Amino acid sequence: MIYALLDQNGVCTQHIVWDGVTEWQPPEGYTAVPDPDRTYVVQMDEPAQSEADPLADLTFEQKQALINLLQSNS
Repeated sequence: MIYALLDQNGVCTQHIVWDGVTEWQPPEGYTAVPDPDRTYVVQMDEPAQSEADPLADLTFEQKQALINLLQSNS
């Protein structure tokens, strides 16, 4: 059966398949809830700003140099 793995805030972090009989316990702070219809949606952490924008760590001058390079090649 499919189970939703809920953290201490009730947020589903993943789905697992477990027969409900084999000895297993969710990690500390988590609860396994039967979810055969996948009612619980897996919530993902938002990426860090530097992961979301690969240019985030560039200086203004570096960004401007890239813009100039792109404009000169178009």
